[in-house]
Amino acid sequence: MKIILYISLLTHLLFAEETKIYFYSTDININNFKSLKILCNEYIRDYGSYQFQPFSDKETFEKQLRVDNSILIISSWHYQKLAKKYNLEALFVAQKKGTITDSKILVGKKNAKMQGFVTSAYDIAYSDELLLQFTKKQNKKMPVLIVPKEIDALMSVSFGMSSFALVSKDSLDFLKKINPSLTKDFQVFYESEPKYRILLANNILNQNKQEVITMFTNISKTLKGKKFLEMIDIEKFTKISKKDRTKLGDLK
Repeated sequence: MKIILYISLLTHLLFAEETKIYFYSTDININNFKSLKILCNEYIRDYGSYQFQPFSDKETFEKQLRVDNSILIISSWHYQKLAKKYNLEALFVAQKKGTITDSKILVGKKNAKMQGFVTSAYDIAYSDELLLQFTKKQNKKMPVLIVPKEIDALMSVSFGMSSFALVSKDSLDFLKKINPSLTKDFQVFYESEPKYRILLANNILNQNKQEVITMFTNISKTLKGKKFLEMIDIEKFTKISKKDRTKLGDLK
């Protein structure tokens, strides 16, 4: 009997269809995809036939998506654009500093004129959309220069390499804390409403929902999982409430 069960399990592991967990975030600019992929795959392989696949390009990422069996880690902005098309249901929202939201801000030196370059670590489409919201009263369109990290965007303003930085409020608070002299001349020109941090979403046709929930509930409880979360700049994934899903436009 034990031999039969072993063979059955081995057959399942060898021939089960691999489920991809796709990652692309407009909010985060990752510069080491190899390490990110290795870390996540080392964690999720204990749960079955899963593979983590990160993307650096939005168009390439979206071409890989399916209308069934999809598991995605994406920004809340991107989720709202994809949810209906791919029948997505938000299962988790990222948590950092005890909160599941953060505001986006446009930062420059005090009394700066609304002109010149804006540095951003976000996806170009997301950067343009935010900037349009921020500057629509001025009726100005400023060119955006994409940089690897939000801290790079802020440093470029501090050293006069750009006029403004488009960053999260978290990042500005962090730089103020570690090097207040670099931010003493800074001014926040615009601030968005609080926005949800990155989400983990599952296609409603996916039969592995409960397994996915267990996998990402436990991820912050392991060393491998914690290292992966650090690379995407969050502390944990927390189950999203029905109220928050409704705010995202999730009607499921």
